[in-house]
Amino acid sequence: MSSRQGALRARLKARTVTAGLGIFLLLGVLLPNALLWIAAPAPYNETALHHTWDVLHGRSVDDSWGVMMSAVDYLKSPGPRPVYSELFFNRGQRFQYPLSSLFALEGMLHVAGVDYVRTNKHVVYQTLTINDVLGWAFIALGFAATVALLERSLKQAGLEGDTRVLVGLRAVFVLGLTLTFYPIVKAYTLGQIQVWINAVFALALLFWARGQGAVSGFLIGAVTLIKPHFGLFLLWAVLRRTWSFAVAFSITVAIGLAISLATYGLANHVDYIRILRVLSETGELYFPNQSANGLLNRLFSLSDPVTYNSLAFSSRAPYNIWVRTGTLVAAAVFLSLALLRRAPEGEAARLRDFCIMALCLTLASPIAWEHHYGITLPMFALMVATCDGRQRIWLGLSYVLIGTYLPVTNLLAATPWNVAQSTLFAGALVLLALLYRGGRAPDPLLRTS
Repeated sequence: MSSRQGALRARLKARTVTAGLGIFLLLGVLLPNALLWIAAPAPYNETALHHTWDVLHGRSVDDSWGVMMSAVDYLKSPGPRPVYSELFFNRGQRFQYPLSSLFALEGMLHVAGVDYVRTNKHVVYQTLTINDVLGWAFIALGFAATVALLERSLKQAGLEGDTRVLVGLRAVFVLGLTLTFYPIVKAYTLGQIQVWINAVFALALLFWARGQGAVSGFLIGAVTLIKPHFGLFLLWAVLRRTWSFAVAFSITVAIGLAISLATYGLANHVDYIRILRVLSETGELYFPNQSANGLLNRLFSLSDPVTYNSLAFSSRAPYNIWVRTGTLVAAAVFLSLALLRRAPEGEAARLRDFCIMALCLTLASPIAWEHHYGITLPMFALMVATCDGRQRIWLGLSYVLIGTYLPVTNLLAATPWNVAQSTLFAGALVLLALLYRGGRAPDPLLRTS
């Protein structure tokens, strides 16, 4: 093949990859959401695009920030009980975060003042709150990291013949995918601190890809101060002998925990152990819990639909030895898959290993809400370049299952087909299988010779 023919073919490949991304946005995201909105009966025709609209208009509530504010207020004038005993067990408020997570809210209150921090869903805020603006900023950060990961993975896979126009178009398409990815936009409209976590994870993955393990370890350590089960990343790092990551992670968590202990007291931290025990024993049966625990709890609605009502957030899952056992077995399987793998070689394999650990930590948790899977968006960006044609079909299916809101499946809640309420969980399992299997030889889509 002549150099001219090679250049033409390279340019065609770059255009094909870019066009493919745009076509998927149209046919894999916008079209299914439009069909669901038109065809599904009300009120089951809500789609991710409804949340996209709210994100663009800065509309959110106080899912995280409201209960955090209750904790901050209580800790300022503490009663006779520790904070979790009072809020969670006595008042029935679902404050389930570690105390170190309160630094985020305390910081916003210090900067903006209580009138400009969204902490009460019953208050109509006349202007954008700092929560709304920071939510936009973190979504933008996650988008930028995802674009960088996509471009890096395409170059590593051998994509040639690129132009600034094509790179810009791909960035526009990734922006569209970000703003329509249900776990991302749902985290924003809920008023969830998960918006921050999704972005920080994407950034940590980018720094890991660039070989900056210490920065990545610092960022995952910061996530751990909000989501304690991410602390198992330290064990993962030790097993992989990635000492820069492990040291930075340990220092970050140690400093954060020390400040938290000094600020909120030992008794309140010990009280948190009680919360973790209760949540691990029961989990949640509400349908947005996309975990093995949620699936198992919902199966029991066939025999006891009153107790196991998956459509009501107010319904807490009762203790069930079968659900408890199944949850533990599932957690053991997922953590074993992540931790007991042979240390990978090569950049692509190391990136997949990082993603596998994060995804397995989410899947192993007894409570994995829909918005917790916002961390998968940058994983898809990495996998686009390393999947071959057949794998890319499965990757697309996984994306649709995770990124699409399907409340219409709740029509099956009282039937043996209520497993369909776990479509997002199924999509995550498909993604895990693809990550675990790894990419094959470079796809003909990317080869130029």
